[in-house]
Amino acid sequence: MSYYVGVDVSKLKHTISIIDDKGEIIEKSFDINNTRQGFNELLNRLSVLMPKDAIFIGMEATGHYMRCLARMLINHQYHVEVLNPSLIVNFRNSIQVSKAKTDKLDAFLIARYMQCNAFAPSQVLSNNIERLRKLTHAKSFFMKDRTKCFNHLHRYLDETFPELIDFMKTKDDGSKKAIGKNLFEYESFRWLIYNYPSANKVASMRIESGEKLRKLSRGRISAISFIRLKEAAKNSIGYSTEEDELIIKSLIEEVEIIDKKLLIIDKSIKEIMLEINSPILSIPGIGLNLAATILAEIGDIHRFNNPEKLIKFAGLDVNIYQSGTILKVGKIRKRGSSLLRYALTLSVQKLRIHSPVFADFYSKKIAEGKRVTVALIATARKLLRVIWKLMTTNQQFVAE
Repeated sequence: MSYYVGVDVSKLKHTISIIDDKGEIIEKSFDINNTRQGFNELLNRLSVLMPKDAIFIGMEATGHYMRCLARMLINHQYHVEVLNPSLIVNFRNSIQVSKAKTDKLDAFLIARYMQCNAFAPSQVLSNNIERLRKLTHAKSFFMKDRTKCFNHLHRYLDETFPELIDFMKTKDDGSKKAIGKNLFEYESFRWLIYNYPSANKVASMRIESGEKLRKLSRGRISAISFIRLKEAAKNSIGYSTEEDELIIKSLIEEVEIIDKKLLIIDKSIKEIMLEINSPILSIPGIGLNLAATILAEIGDIHRFNNPEKLIKFAGLDVNIYQSGTILKVGKIRKRGSSLLRYALTLSVQKLRIHSPVFADFYSKKIAEGKRVTVALIATARKLLRVIWKLMTTNQQFVAE
């Protein structure tokens, strides 16, 4: 006899339901606390079900709440499957007319799903991959905070010196500069708005400050540009208060703190990636950071027995509706990891420059009349097929 255990996961407690291979309830649904005592209670209840190999446990992938429980059960040699929540939603809709939803009912539905579907075991991530996932997620979090700081700085400068951003993007002859990145990324610009956070203060800058600005900008802000900058400040419509200047300085300080954290994270990512030495680093244009994000989000490549399943995991498969003579192809599903899709999109942009194979594939899609976004998605799917091949065979990328 086999036993199927459904676990409805939440922050403080987990609800458990146990049925047998005939769908009969072995034990009424019960709750365990998300504590060591609660985990031990679950192990004690499972211990009466024999043999251990006949117990199949399922739980939804609900953020990070299920990770400690899943790891504990796997370490105790239980069969555990972490399920995509959409599978349970679809299963509920297929067997249940009522819209009722409770923790006990959810646990029972997960147990029923486990009984009705083939078991696909989840594995504990390798130590390096788990470390990469935590580091890449932290980096994404800090990068978002950094972008928010940049946006707030832009907003305050629009009040204190609204002409400044456009001035910094214009050459002495009036033509536009090729900035190449966010202005707030430049040390010289940060120094300027930190020490002179308003038009009035820029207008009163001394020649010594202009020379320091020239050195920090490596000549991009010349002596002539400095004179023009002071003139623009004198004629500015900007208005500032002490509070505005205080906030601008605080935001710059916050960005500097985040940058230091990002340097530490990047160093740790580099050390792990050099140890892993993944074959996807052999793909031209994919560096350590992008490769780290891709590896961390994919996890165990052997979960995917073909590349199409990896494409679905990334949410890059398309919605298809067919009925009789009607066939509609919709947009990509965008399920799964948004961070993985973001890393793939950035990778494709770099591959268009560094890899003739991917550049030709992208150009071919454009020549076929595909929109840019469609061509990029198609190229990302091709990249995932290549990644699957390299990771499952441990081969290096060879342009064909």
